[in-house]
Amino acid sequence: MARYAFHHISLEVLSEGKGIQASLDQLLQDMSWAPTLSSTQKPLLSLSFRHNGQGVGVLPPQARQVFTVEGFEGYETSRDFYLTHGASFFYLQPLEGKGEAHLAPSFFDQPPLLQQKFFGFGLIRLLRPLGLFSLHAACLLAPDGVGVLIVGSSGSGKSTLTIGLIREGWGYLSDDAVLLRKGSEAVEAMALRRHCFIDAQTPVDYSDFRLGEMVPDAVSGQRQRVYVDETFPGQAVPTCVPRVLVFSRIVPEPKSTLLPLTRVDALQILLTESGPQLFDPYTMAQQMEILKTLLSQTKTYELRAGADLHRDPRILEYLLVEQAGKGS
Repeated sequence: MARYAFHHISLEVLSEGKGIQASLDQLLQDMSWAPTLSSTQKPLLSLSFRHNGQGVGVLPPQARQVFTVEGFEGYETSRDFYLTHGASFFYLQPLEGKGEAHLAPSFFDQPPLLQQKFFGFGLIRLLRPLGLFSLHAACLLAPDGVGVLIVGSSGSGKSTLTIGLIREGWGYLSDDAVLLRKGSEAVEAMALRRHCFIDAQTPVDYSDFRLGEMVPDAVSGQRQRVYVDETFPGQAVPTCVPRVLVFSRIVPEPKSTLLPLTRVDALQILLTESGPQLFDPYTMAQQMEILKTLLSQTKTYELRAGADLHRDPRILEYLLVEQAGKGS
């Protein structure tokens, strides 16, 4: 039995086999969960993992398929959720905060990023009833204390821009994925993943960082782990209140531009980048309220990232100041 904590949330994990526990421990810590001492207090979430030699998962006949992505298949009934990948099977009871995974022998031969996605899908689904909702975004804290969310799909330049701005002294939560929750006064962002990842084709651009292993990305390429906290200790922040939303996309232009974006357009993109395959009727109203509150507390822009931004990430600072001047 092992226990982990993520901010105010506690997780209890029961696993069969030393190999499973060691892998789970690394994966959960990569996903910002910290080991904690056992407690007599009942955990908010509980997961169990066991070897399943036959790789058999039983779907109830009333389960309906809700998505297929990157080899994962998701099914749901009126209350429960089922995730499969090959012969591995994850049964989740989100409203009870419980999950049970049956892992085929081949599961831990898969790339770490794929394993992390398998657990990530399950954890995110369990976190939704607790008021935490995922968003595909980088999150940074500008030197003046303003929180900035850079929203975009894979290949939109989030990681490159994040690492460039960290070099310029910005604080950071994540380069790719955050969780949103309603705080006492505003929507807050928390890191969903500890480490940053870069395009494996350009490691020479990051020679000042300690680089880790290569992992497959979502578009048949390779990404490499970057240990940012070892090179820039003290710049990681536990939470951030976003005041600026930047929706990024790379364009084949020499110069970058930043344009105001309507809240209607911004909401549509936020929904697309919020893991729609994991939406459910029990928590959707709360998630919509959080996204609308996020839009009410932020200024929203479309970033058309050109070649100049890759060379000098400070250009984003100049563009934000320029837009703030136009709005004053």
